[in-house]
Amino acid sequence: MTYTLHESLRLITSLKRSLSILLPLAVLNSCGTTQELDKQVTQKPNILFILADDHRWDMLGKNHPIIKTPNLDKLATQGTEFKNAFVTTPICATSRVSILTGLTERTHDFTFSRPKTGEQESANMYPNIVKNGGYSTAFVGKYEIGISGDNEERFDFFKPLLQSKTEEYEGKTLPQTYYIAELAKDFIEQSKVTGKPWTMAVNFWNPHAHDRDLVDQYHYPAEFESMYADITIPPAKFSDDATFEALPDFLKKSIGRERWEWRYNTPEKYQKMVKRYYRAISAVDKAVGMIYQKLEETGMANNTVIIYMGDNGYNLNERQLAGKWFGWEEDLRVPLIIYDPRNKTSHGKEIQKMALNIDVTSTIVDLAGLTSPATYQGKSLVPLLNNETHTPWRTEFSSNTCTNLNAHLFLLLWVCVPKNGNM
Repeated sequence: MTYTLHESLRLITSLKRSLSILLPLAVLNSCGTTQELDKQVTQKPNILFILADDHRWDMLGKNHPIIKTPNLDKLATQGTEFKNAFVTTPICATSRVSILTGLTERTHDFTFSRPKTGEQESANMYPNIVKNGGYSTAFVGKYEIGISGDNEERFDFFKPLLQSKTEEYEGKTLPQTYYIAELAKDFIEQSKVTGKPWTMAVNFWNPHAHDRDLVDQYHYPAEFESMYADITIPPAKFSDDATFEALPDFLKKSIGRERWEWRYNTPEKYQKMVKRYYRAISAVDKAVGMIYQKLEETGMANNTVIIYMGDNGYNLNERQLAGKWFGWEEDLRVPLIIYDPRNKTSHGKEIQKMALNIDVTSTIVDLAGLTSPATYQGKSLVPLLNNETHTPWRTEFSSNTCTNLNAHLFLLLWVCVPKNGNM
């Protein structure tokens, strides 16, 4: 087709007008797409995992006639409480490695006096997985475990602490429990600048006893000193002489009996020590409230999933023993709360299905929208939170402990939960 000069000029002018309209629309559309992608990235949830040391399952105020834990009660009531949560090994360090790696002790092979975990197990820790998936990662509090590799590489904010009664923070002396909360708040504040989603593990030392302090054992902020003072603690279950005498000799002579002498060998000492244990838990509860308040202040609360758990259970004079290294319910069963403010389906729920500490690993990776390594032995709890009722689930698990309780002991225990979910 042939155009005259005049027709050609008119065509060029028309094309210019069209381009002047279409190009801004294209740019706007491109910006809209970019903004939408950015929004999708920033809407990935923050994941706050809080772990208390030696906090056994029944020590939540909503489930207990004496102990007070209002902040944890609120999380449990607004979120999901797993009523049958257990650890696969009831030893602090071992359980914590299981949570990080998603592996049982028999697989990761770490406990006290053992070498660090292997390279593959360490590389597959959930902090590595989520960091490679675009998350900032943080760790605050009790560490005291052996993991291969460089923690400064897997954590953007790494503040490991040995046990102490107090710490110095900004010119003030704080109880260590509050100091851990302040460090967690510092990371949350820093995260406002990066704009990236984050995951943080906050590991409290409380209510773990101070084993070298044979007089008081448990420590907490001074404000809790009068709490529970006017209450008489009921006797522990199975704490009669006949039950103890029926135990095998290696348990009668174990470290659990030695520490029983420190804590519970007289009625007066039992009252004192259990109350101190309760106070240490109530202190952790207050610290959890401090961290949550920071989430609200920074506008992050509505997009932060909170997981709270104990690293193992605890004997409070049951069978006239102390500690947690055995295979009874008191040792293995822990509180587990997941509060996802975005997931209305998970609010106000109690789940009876059996959850394990090794499930936390897969759950965090799943919440981050990532895929768990095939090596993980736990299962994501997200389908249960979503009320996916047809999800196949366990009704039993094996607990294994390889340790020395003043006698060589390898314990392999098979635990089952009845169909009605009640132990």
